[in-house]
Parts: sequence; structure tokens; C-alpha cells
Amino acid sequence: MSDDPLPQADNEVVAKGDRQKRLLEQVRKEWGKPLERERNFGLIRLFHRWSKATASVDDSTWGDLAMDEVFAAIDRTRSVTGQQVLYHELRTGLAGPVLLAERARQQDILRDDASLRERLQLLLEQLNRPGAEYVAPLLLGGMPDKPRLAWLYRSLAVASMGCLVATGFFHWMVVPVLVLLLVNVAISATYGQRILPHFTGFASINTLLGVAAEVAKLPDRHALPQLGALRQSAPLIAGLRKRLGWLVADRSAMPEMTQWLFGYLNMMFLFDVLIFLRSLKILREKQSQLVGIFEALGSLDASIAVASYVSGLPVFCRPELVETRRLEVTGIYHPLIPNAVDNPLSLTDRGALIAGPNMAGKTAFIRTIGINLILAQTLDLCLARRAILPRAVVRSAIRREDKLSEGSSYFYSEIKQVQEFTQLGAGGPLHVILIDEIFRGTNTIERIASSAAVLRHLARTQIVLATTHDSELQALLGDVFAMYHFSDQVVNGTYGFDYHICTGPVRSRNAIKLLALSGYAKEITDEAERLAAQLEPRPG
Repeated sequence: MSDDPLPQADNEVVAKGDRQKRLLEQVRKEWGKPLERERNFGLIRLFHRWSKATASVDDSTWGDLAMDEVFAAIDRTRSVTGQQVLYHELRTGLAGPVLLAERARQQDILRDDASLRERLQLLLEQLNRPGAEYVAPLLLGGMPDKPRLAWLYRSLAVASMGCLVATGFFHWMVVPVLVLLLVNVAISATYGQRILPHFTGFASINTLLGVAAEVAKLPDRHALPQLGALRQSAPLIAGLRKRLGWLVADRSAMPEMTQWLFGYLNMMFLFDVLIFLRSLKILREKQSQLVGIFEALGSLDASIAVASYVSGLPVFCRPELVETRRLEVTGIYHPLIPNAVDNPLSLTDRGALIAGPNMAGKTAFIRTIGINLILAQTLDLCLARRAILPRAVVRSAIRREDKLSEGSSYFYSEIKQVQEFTQLGAGGPLHVILIDEIFRGTNTIERIASSAAVLRHLARTQIVLATTHDSELQALLGDVFAMYHFSDQVVNGTYGFDYHICTGPVRSRNAIKLLALSGYAKEITDEAERLAAQLEPRPG
């Protein structure tokens, strides 16, 4: 038996096979589990921002609901392309019923068909290369402008070749050859250097096309529309790969003499410049098809990521989305809270006013509703046992802060934000509005009066979930809001919460008990009890 090493080509095949095997083992190990990875959201957002989607979750609501963290929990993509498309799907919102049904179907297919899923993941992994993040802006309008003297560059290249051939017959032609060489070197050093940064983006497009060509060859047992679209684009993909081949060739891997030869030929005949201009033309012409290829690959990766996510969930459902002001959920829970307590909620043509002490779960609950509304309308997914949800835009006013750099007070910032909600009106789409402790930055009497007026106005046309500490609001809004509350508990001298939502107005008064448990002097707590009794509204 020979001990001779394998030929180089065979070694490369073996090495590639070993890499694929290790990657496959990793993919299988990570299935159904969150991925701890560094995420640059500035780069992940690029596709969404360049796509200029019209219906999207606004930045304020996205931040209020900690949707970057929710995205990270769902993100099990294998490619930058998949990350960008998944983020875009979550931000765009209000997907139609046909698209939602298809996304749910694909999630189920890719969860059950491990063979197809793993083959896709191994191919999509190839898209994780330097510069892949910038393919989206390049395709969606970031391609460089064609120079005004492009015709001259072509003429100079042709003239250089002609003069070089002519020197074999007329020795004096060496003079124009040298002149043209100097001009071409100057062009290569100026325009050639300007376009050089785009070669990385073009190389990533070439990789994208290569992966698309391989994905299109996979058997399509489930009639996935992405595979059908990629097969239809096969001639375009093949043609573009040929045109981009020279630009993205790894010349550092060539022999030194070949590199030297290509370098001089490129300077003399402007090969890179001419091929770049030719490629730029066809990329502009086929821009919409290229974006379609990008989205097809990215959406497959996104569907696999969501399938992995739901495989690790204790409970989830496919929500029923309705066109009315109805919100009815059973066992809904927050995706980011470990061992989260699940809760019900039932609203029809009414808002919900949720009272209770700090840390009891009020704010977390309205965030839970908001997050699940977004997941329902983008991924056809709800973290609940059962859910009937309205098709609605989610807006929130939760994480409000003083904007000192803008000279805005806390209260004024809130007034401006809530004013936007009051101007939504009945003519546009339905909104679910989440407000945490409305107008808490002003005095009690005006806060209650203003809050009651604004909430009543909003509840006429929208679904409003508002938290409050003001028990007076419960009496003022009982005809348009359903009353809910979270309670604190003092059991055997221990203060705590069970995080279960209860129907009806809040009745408990444990704040003074908490003072006593915290070691406040008895004379203080007794005085607090006496004053509370005086301030308590009397029946009738």
C-alpha cells in the first residue's frame, strides 16, 4: 500500500469534504437552539433601509419592544443574506394572508425535512464572506455611476492593442504605444483605483450567483417558490457569472509570473476597467432580477431560522388574523423572559386599562402583546396556546426619556408622541397602541384628566392597551376600557409577585406594608395608613 500523498486536487476535495462534514455536525448540533454570535445591526439593517419599505414597524416601537433582542433570539440563519432578509421581514409587518400562509408552510416543511434543510444550510453558509453585507445596498441602488468618458477608455484600449500589433510591421509605432501606455497607466491609477472597492461587492454578487445556481439544482419535492424562481433565473445566473469571473478572480492564488503578466496587461489594455463597465451595464439592466435572487436565498435561510426557533419553543400557535377590533389570546408569553408566566386577554371593540404596582408585570405584558402582534403579522407565529389577533399596525410609547440634547422635557416628549396617536383617525389602518403610564410627568389632577380624555379619544377608533397607577382612571374609563390588573402579595412577611393578570380594577394596597417590611418606623407607616384612609374615595 503506497504512502505517497494524494495529488493536490484530491487533497482539496478531501479537505472540502472534511469542512462540509464538520459544518454539517455543527448545523445538527445547533438545531433548535439560540446562536450566541456577534451581530452588527448597522450591517444587518442595510437591506431593510435600502429597500425603502412603506409599511414597517417604526424605530420608536421597535426599540420599545426590544425587537433587536427578539430578532437575535430567532436568528439562526447561516448567511448574512438570510440575516438581512429575516430582519426586513420582521420590520416590514402587515404581510398579506397568502404570504403568511406560505411562510408558515415553509417553516413546517423545513422543520420536518432535515435532508433538504441541511443541504440548503451548507450551501447558504458560503454567503458568509467579507463584503457580503454590502451586496444589498449595491443591488438596491448603490452601483457606481458610469464615467462620462467611458467611450474613450474603450477607444484607448483598442488603440493600444492595434498599435502594439502594428509595431511588428512598423518599428516607429513603438512611440504611440509608449504614449498610450502612459495614458492607460494614468487611467488605471485614477479611475481604476476608484472602482477597486466595488470589486469586493461584485465578488460577493458572484458568490451569491454561484450559491443560487447550486440551490436551483436541489430537488423540489415541496414546490417551494424560491427554488422555482431560481431555476427560471438559471440562464441569467450563468451569464452573469461568466461576465464577473475576470473581475472577481483571486489573482493572489496565481503563480507570481502570471500575476506579473496580468498586472502589466491590465495597465496597458485596461482590462479591469472595461470588464467593470461591461458588468456594470448588465448589472443595472438586471437589477430587479438580482434583487429577486437575493431575496429568494435570504427568505429560504430566514424560514430555516424560524423553523429552528419554533422547534425549541414550549408552546406556539398559528394565529387567526381578523379585520375587526378583536384581540383574544390564551397562554400568551414573552419570548425573552426565561420561564415566562403566560396570561390570557380578551378584548372586543374595547381597550385594556392595566393597573398594578411597579415590577408586577404591567409593562412586560403590553410588550408581550406588541411583540406577538408583530410576529403574527410577519412570521405567522404567536407564542401562545391560542390567538385571535387583529390585522393592525403596532405603535407604542413605553421607553420615553428626557431629550436633553434637543431641549425637550420628559413630559413634552410624551405629549408630542401621544399626539401622533390622536391624529391617526378612523380612515387609515387599525392600530394597536401600547402606552405605559400615560402622562406620568405631570401633577395628579391634570394627569388623570388629560389621560382620561386622550385614552377615551383613542379608544373610539383604535385598540389601546395602557398601564396606570391611577385608580381614578378605572372609574372614568370603565365604559370604553376593560379593566385588568397585576397584584403584589405579602405572604408570611415576604413581598413578591405572581405575574398573573387578573380581571377587574386593582384593589390591593400593599405599598404601605412594603414600607413596614423594609424597616420603616411604625409611626411613619401608621401615619401613612391614616392619610390613605382620608384620601380614599368614599362611595356615593
